[in-house]
Amino acid sequence: MKTNPPSIIRHPKSAFTLVELLVVITIIGILIALLLPAVQAAREAARQTQCKNNLKQLALACHNYHSTWGQLPCGHGYGPESHRGKGNQYWHYEEWTWVDRIMPEFDQTGFAEKIDWRWGPGVSIITPGKVELLRQQIPTFLCPSDQSAQTPWNDNGKCGNPNAFGRISYAGNYGYGLTLDGARMEGVSPNHPHIEGVFGYNSYTKFEQVYDGTSTTLLLAELIVGSECTIRGSHSYDEGPVFMVYHGPNDPTPDLVRWCDPADGLPGADGPCLWVSGFRGENGTALNWILHTSRSLHPGGVNVALCDGSSRFVNQSIALGVWQALGTPNGGEIIDGNY
Repeated sequence: MKTNPPSIIRHPKSAFTLVELLVVITIIGILIALLLPAVQAAREAARQTQCKNNLKQLALACHNYHSTWGQLPCGHGYGPESHRGKGNQYWHYEEWTWVDRIMPEFDQTGFAEKIDWRWGPGVSIITPGKVELLRQQIPTFLCPSDQSAQTPWNDNGKCGNPNAFGRISYAGNYGYGLTLDGARMEGVSPNHPHIEGVFGYNSYTKFEQVYDGTSTTLLLAELIVGSECTIRGSHSYDEGPVFMVYHGPNDPTPDLVRWCDPADGLPGADGPCLWVSGFRGENGTALNWILHTSRSLHPGGVNVALCDGSSRFVNQSIALGVWQALGTPNGGEIIDGNY
């Protein structure tokens, strides 16, 4: 008897429906949205750690300079010819900064060897070799969180000056800053007192003169450089790499800067500033009437280095009086270490 072969039952292949596919895509999107902030936070934590390490290296270089010369370099000035200075017969030229003077201690001996200390970095006519010296970008000088620091000042020549200057994201403690009567930052007039920090105009601080204690006195702090034509943070321009404690860290009040890029004058700028030209109605020039506040792009505060060589993160909610006390080397204030 002939039998028929068993029939083959074909089942349709299973597949994702459109609804199921949309659900999977939504779940993946949610997971990415949850993961991305954690990845960004981890990257910023790494950048902040690198920035803190950069500060420690600069602080160590300052200590090595002090060991060699018995004092810290001046914030800016002509300095004695005996050690990395040009002597007062050349005082009328623009002055070199504390950054230039610690270059050998920072393993940048080649940079220092090219400097003619009798020649000022701000003069308008300089040779091409000196241009390259001044515009040099040194990676350890730059906070990786601040992309504006990656471009030298006047790199493309649009800032109305023939020179270009490399940047640094870290500044020396210049003290309280401008007084209410609008003192120049040199503070040489008794009618315009200036409370100096560890670095000053042509002044050389010894650590034994830090009577408030080296563990409670600021040496260095972060600085947001700003847009291309803001000269704040230029490592070889006299007032470039200094900060004042007149305002607290990350304060939004605009800085007073001799060269301020229009972009940094707009609301919401990371490093806000005003172009100084006889502010508050004084008669005089804009020369050195400046005020730089310590700022960073790290959430919540700034990295600093103290005179004992340590570094730490300072919350931007710190009381202004405590911050200002940290900026004075011999103000007699007593500071709780838990700031």
